[in-house]
Amino acid sequence: MHKSLLTLLGSLIIMTLLTGCGQPDRPALVPVDDLTNKTVVIKPVIPYGKDSIIQASIRKECMIQSQLAEFVKEYSVNEDVNVVLDANANKNSEYFLDLEIVGAVSKGNAFLGHNKSTRVKGVLYKEGNKIASFSGFRHSSGGFGAGFKGSCSVLGRTVDALGEDISAWLKKPTMNDYIGQ
Repeated sequence: MHKSLLTLLGSLIIMTLLTGCGQPDRPALVPVDDLTNKTVVIKPVIPYGKDSIIQASIRKECMIQSQLAEFVKEYSVNEDVNVVLDANANKNSEYFLDLEIVGAVSKGNAFLGHNKSTRVKGVLYKEGNKIASFSGFRHSSGGFGAGFKGSCSVLGRTVDALGEDISAWLKKPTMNDYIGQ
């Protein structure tokens, strides 16, 4: 009795794995616009979201808000998208990326090991109309030489990676996308 039950259970597990757990295929995300050689405006200091969870030490000591904006601008050059930092940027620009940091965690340290992460979300507007959006996440344990890096430096690696992710997304933005890890 137990042997046939185990055989049946094993067969069910194998069938489930082979059929992809019965999950329907996710529809492909379709770019809303090709922003090659277009200008996208963002704020030079990315705000923390209204309900964001950001540790006080990060708010006081780290510069991830301005770093993220700079990394988006820097990496967008590789994607042939012109990103302009403008403190007065708003939804009525031709293309405006409303970007927010919605979470940042700094656990660990150089001696015990780093465990840092940043979570973002963005909404792309074209002349005041929402046309695309994403959420994203990146984690870092410090990489090579982590034992010689400070917490803000390792957290900076997460916004560096997110800046590259956002820039790639900006080239062909889609609605309700997910970027990063």
